[in-house]
Amino acid sequence: MQPTYSADKLYEVFRVSVMNIELAISSTREFDPSQSRRTFRIALSDLGEIFLLPILMKAFRELAPKVSIDVVPMEVGQVEEWLLKGRIDAAVGNLTFLKGKVQSLPVFEEFYSCLVCAKHPRIGSKMTLDKFLGESHVSVSHTTGHSMVEEMLKKLEVSRHVALNIPHFSALPSIIPGSELVACLPSRVAGMFAENGEMRVMALPFDLPTFEVGVYWENKLGDSSEQQWLCHTMRRVLEVL
Repeated sequence: MQPTYSADKLYEVFRVSVMNIELAISSTREFDPSQSRRTFRIALSDLGEIFLLPILMKAFRELAPKVSIDVVPMEVGQVEEWLLKGRIDAAVGNLTFLKGKVQSLPVFEEFYSCLVCAKHPRIGSKMTLDKFLGESHVSVSHTTGHSMVEEMLKKLEVSRHVALNIPHFSALPSIIPGSELVACLPSRVAGMFAENGEMRVMALPFDLPTFEVGVYWENKLGDSSEQQWLCHTMRRVLEVL
């Protein structure tokens, strides 16, 4: 069977109204996380996988032991479309460019630090701008959404020697120890990487504003209560970090 021309025209008129009615109905459904077998798709960067995911999984195990989590590697250029088209349920990260386009909740403020080998031969107790510019650096792909350091260097009209470009921050613990390279990354993860004593965290030699890590989502038809639970739970669990 094929819809008639009139049916196609009527569908365009009534589609939005029907979706709003069904969304209102779905929002009243009770969601029991302890019994749900829902699969949630969450976009995370590699830093999110390393630092945030273990904390989230512990909370999900306690609150919703039967749900499944499908982690989608973050692509900053695609995440807005993924949310608007319902391909993911939520995204967590430094994604303030999405504010006003989708729903969001702030989680915590973060700032950048330097990570160097604990036995770096030239860097003492303080990182100066001259030392920073005089060393070789590891640069992580801008597709991760972390480009503030490079943007600030351009404003200062200075440049650094990038000896290595890598796609993910997760490689740094294998690269920095025993090397003379400098890496810039969010401070919480830098601190976690340095816990083994092979690396140390240092303040940047120039002022850089903090940035916000948040939870972002877009309500999809029939998913309101589940998404609300997911996003508010992630915010509550992570905001204490």
